[in-house]
This record gives sequence, structure tokens and C-alpha cells, in this order.
Amino acid sequence: MLTRLFGTAASVVAGLVGTKLISVIWKGVTGEQPPTPANPEAQQRATIGKVLTFAIVSGASAAVIQAVTKRWTRKMAENR
Repeated sequence: MLTRLFGTAASVVAGLVGTKLISVIWKGVTGEQPPTPANPEAQQRATIGKVLTFAIVSGASAAVIQAVTKRWTRKMAENR
């Protein structure tokens, strides 16, 4: 039970860190704010290609973060 709770917390934290990292990388590469729903002005200014690219990159990174976090917590649970 404790491992599951820790795994969920680790997944949430890793997701937040991953989102921030992708946003920082996006701004560094493009010089623009990332086109996210949390940033509607940037989303409206961005071309559809940039919005699509950001969605693909952020979605792929979220999937990788989730998979890595689940594997890590599963290994922790097995070693208990």
C-alpha cells in the first residue's frame, strides 16, 4: 500500500518536472512560450504546426516518464 502511494506521488512529481523541463527546452529552442492551454495567448499566436509539435513532444515525454516511474516503483515493490 505504501509503495503504491509512493509510486503515485513519484509519478505526479516526475510529470510536473517533465512538463517544466519540456517548457524550458521549448522556450530555449524556439524563443517563444510553449503553446499550452495554460498559456492561451501563446497558443493562439502559434502556428498549428508548432501546436502539434509541442503536443507530440510533451505527450511522448509524459508517456516515457510514466513508464519509467511505473517500472521503478514496481522494482521497489519487488525488492521489499
